[in-house]
Amino acid sequence: MSPSLPHVNGDEQDLDNHDGTINGHVEDHEDAFQHLSKPQQKILLLHGPRQKYSLETKGQIPDLRSDREILIQVFGPSTDYRDLRKAAYQEYLVTTDFNVARIPTRLSVNTGAAIGVAFVSAVIALGISLGINFAKVQNAAQGPDLLGILRGMPQDNVPRDIHGECFGGIEEQERPQSGDWIAIWGGERDKNGQGLLLIGLGGLRVITIANIATHGARLLDLGADVLVDRQDPSRAIEIVRSVTKGKLRFALDTVGKDTATQLQETLQQSGSDKQAHLVGLTGLPKARLPGVKYHSIPIKAFHTIPPVGEQTMEWLEELLAGQSIQPPEVIVAEGGLEGINQALDRLRSGNTSAKRIVVPLNAGKAQSTNGSGVDKDRSGQSDDSRVRSTLEQADKLNANPSRVKFAYWVPNVSGGLVISKIDQRTKWDLDSNARYAQTAERYGFEYALTQIRFMAGYGAENQHESVSFSQALLHHTERLVVMAALLPGPWNPAVAAKQIASIDNYSKGRIAVNVVSGWFKLEFTSIGQWWLDHAERYRRSREFIACLKGIWTQDSFNFKGDFYRFHDYTLKPKPVSRPNRSYPEIFQGGNSIDARENAATVSDYYFMNGNTLEGFQTQIKDVQERAKAYGRLEEVKFAVNGFVIVRETEAEAIRVLQEIQGKADKEAVEAFGDQVKNAGSSTSNRTGMWANSKFEDLVQYNDGFKTKLIGTPEQVANRILLLKSLGINIILVAFLHYDDEIQSFGEQVLPIVRKLEAEGRGKDEALEIELTGDVYRTRSA
Repeated sequence: MSPSLPHVNGDEQDLDNHDGTINGHVEDHEDAFQHLSKPQQKILLLHGPRQKYSLETKGQIPDLRSDREILIQVFGPSTDYRDLRKAAYQEYLVTTDFNVARIPTRLSVNTGAAIGVAFVSAVIALGISLGINFAKVQNAAQGPDLLGILRGMPQDNVPRDIHGECFGGIEEQERPQSGDWIAIWGGERDKNGQGLLLIGLGGLRVITIANIATHGARLLDLGADVLVDRQDPSRAIEIVRSVTKGKLRFALDTVGKDTATQLQETLQQSGSDKQAHLVGLTGLPKARLPGVKYHSIPIKAFHTIPPVGEQTMEWLEELLAGQSIQPPEVIVAEGGLEGINQALDRLRSGNTSAKRIVVPLNAGKAQSTNGSGVDKDRSGQSDDSRVRSTLEQADKLNANPSRVKFAYWVPNVSGGLVISKIDQRTKWDLDSNARYAQTAERYGFEYALTQIRFMAGYGAENQHESVSFSQALLHHTERLVVMAALLPGPWNPAVAAKQIASIDNYSKGRIAVNVVSGWFKLEFTSIGQWWLDHAERYRRSREFIACLKGIWTQDSFNFKGDFYRFHDYTLKPKPVSRPNRSYPEIFQGGNSIDARENAATVSDYYFMNGNTLEGFQTQIKDVQERAKAYGRLEEVKFAVNGFVIVRETEAEAIRVLQEIQGKADKEAVEAFGDQVKNAGSSTSNRTGMWANSKFEDLVQYNDGFKTKLIGTPEQVANRILLLKSLGINIILVAFLHYDDEIQSFGEQVLPIVRKLEAEGRGKDEALEIELTGDVYRTRSA
């Protein structure tokens, strides 16, 4: 259909395009094409499967071939896929006057661009393939009886390749009636919710088979009557047959052949003079059952048969005007036509959070629209009040004092969080990181960790300094605690204590530190610092942390160590002090015995790399026993690093992992592996960081793959609760695509964790190991 839906205000029609506005008449100004010898436009070309679109700047402007065709300057989808003049990825495209609709002025043009194909596909599938008569709608504007329109026309007026569905499909006496059941497999894929809303208008009752934990609330809001979880297909089939008493006659699959094959098992197969009917949006079963009629979608009817297109669009206008349906939430991406490839990658990743992506022709700043279809920056609500509302929601999400907390790695160095040549939608500049931080705190993250690098060590060619970068992020946020990484040697504890105390006052107590002992020899020697052996580096870090705590909490601080000495030193102002927090929290990592001793004696949090179940248990037990000997058992908490890949199925998530590892930057990974020999493998008992890491582990440089946060939202949430039950207080995560995945984690995973915590999960280690532990156990060779 037309990629844009023009604005309407009363009886005056306004065509509001992305690059200009036509208010019901031809403008008097000079034609925009007159300066060209031949009209030209930008277009995107696809030269082969699995390739990126390429930009052509001198494409031909499409020509008009009938009186019903119009040329529009807009960006959006089309249902006439074979006519390149109507293809979406160009500045100017052809549509017909019966394939456009007006939208109310309260809605944005970007929203209009996203309504199109989803609505049309739903209307055609339901109104023609299944035969729902929308002229019988009771509680909203009455729509068309599309099947009746088609069957009242001469067959010669209908393309022959859709005759079967239009004239030989569902029989008149078998058409759905109000109160009939319909089952939809994959309702969460209906991102706009148009299918569910239209079925509701048609008076049918809906059973939705979907990922209930992630999408259940949204599906209920859209009108689902019964929700069935898709995780166990056999059980789902049994439930549907039970609810419908084995008499289900209508089903719609949105996923593919495999799920359509499962869905057909829910339909009645005998005992009735009426057939059952199954529509497959993307495929139908190979093996078919008796008593079931199978339907495809004759989408061509919309753009080839004027009465079908026109009455569909007129009904859409009335539904929007009466607010009987709401347009989808939209992500407005940046980059114009040049940004299409990146936008498509976001869609393929499955991390658009049930939203539609719109790419305006005029390249601009990415933004979102809310569920009402109003651009969020045009909604009339101030930025401050909108942010306040979302922060308050995050506060409610994190109200449980015994909750597990979430932190994320800040990508303040280039190259992303994996040493791989795979495309990563992760940027390292401040503007992008400010956006990541704001998103993170709105969706329930409580900490962020900046990285410290003085030079490239594993392909990260550019590195922003951690303390100043942390301060910048704090100025862009309100809740987030930012951990600044400090490296003893380059940093003197007096300078570090002064910096952090000042920033703590600026940010009202929202900075913390992560003291790293160092593993990259060249990083020290290149700047004139002594390179100490492993045990001595950790002994220096212990003194460094003791000095920070002393400077922050004492007046006339004195210290006499092997690395640092202070004589009656008083720091003012001191950091912000409040109950349970007299100074900025101190994090410290490492797997070795030296690292564990530091955690037990001076640190507040002990960071662990990814590990096996037995590895985590051994580390935590060892640190706790050491801390108990120093009288600090209750003072030491635990955090763990994990790389997150969440997709709709575990198989999809594992494929992403395999692609990351398969495209590893071999030279950079091996160089990193050589350098970290100065860490864990240099210890006498080989217990330190990376001591037992394989090549594929080192692709994520803190063994993040080993933490197994890879799978469906439910799987990842359950594994987090297992980690919590072991005694882990903070989960530190990283992502492949920060542009999308911070938000999708906050929407899909974190709420499940909180729900299960409210049910008492995450407390019983034995139970969590029984439920989830096998995925972490050491595998025998």
